[in-house]
Amino acid sequence: MPSTLSLRVRIRAAAIACVAALLLAPAAIARRPAPPAARALVPCAPLGDVSPEQPPVLRSAVGLNYAGERLAGAHEGALELCLLVDSTGVVREARVSRALAPFDSAALDAARWWVFAPARDHGRAVPARIAVSVEARLPRDADPLVPDVIALAHDAEARGDLRAAIDAWNGALARVGSQPMLQNEWTIRERILRLAARLPSPPEIPLQTGEIADGTHALILRNIARAANETYAATLDGVLRVAPWYVEAYRWRASARAACGQRDGAVRDVLCYRLAVRDSAERALADRALEALAAADTIAALTMLKN
Repeated sequence: MPSTLSLRVRIRAAAIACVAALLLAPAAIARRPAPPAARALVPCAPLGDVSPEQPPVLRSAVGLNYAGERLAGAHEGALELCLLVDSTGVVREARVSRALAPFDSAALDAARWWVFAPARDHGRAVPARIAVSVEARLPRDADPLVPDVIALAHDAEARGDLRAAIDAWNGALARVGSQPMLQNEWTIRERILRLAARLPSPPEIPLQTGEIADGTHALILRNIARAANETYAATLDGVLRVAPWYVEAYRWRASARAACGQRDGAVRDVLCYRLAVRDSAERALADRALEALAAADTIAALTMLKN
């Protein structure tokens, strides 16, 4: 997560008094005029008749992507989301319950990639709805996104030029970590994977990149040592920077991350793998891996993911 992450989240279980707060390193910024009153929408109602004994707890968040011309002169402030967190801690639904334009879409995109410890009722993991308050803060003195690869990607999609859109989104992905306005790599990866799935044939994997991935996979199959898998995961980071449409590499990196204790990263890799595969057996494999990761059974997760 970038050190400039400018985000505060406050989580509460719907319709109960328990409130959990989390502060994620907000950037220090000059005080600005108060934002206009947020527009109230549909409240976040509990799932079912009774709220669970223990609400979901946020384990890992990603920040917002602040790219876009509409941000000029935008008022910072808080907005509220309603999230449906399933029994594995994955966000399955997200909607705005108190709006703050123009940050609503970016907040929804980010929240869908947050990872939670699931709600529990009588010791059993259960799905639950929660309200999340997100404070949007533009990174101070950040350079503008030039060229505006996000706008280029949207323009290419509107023209139906899927390969140009993938190239533009890949340019945005390359800037995550160095451009403070881009703090959410996962929504970008999702866009690339969905666009690649619409092509008659997927984009090619550069030869050297494919060889690196295959060699790393061979090592993963033979070694579950924590330190070694940290290295394997880092190697696959590079692969998935060059070829973020490489579906199998997400599964292999998830295995390596599970082996070295990077559980939340493994969850996100499995979600990327799941949204890209078309075979029902592969989706079932992803679902079982998410269940194992939620139960902290990393041995089971890495075993089913590495093959």
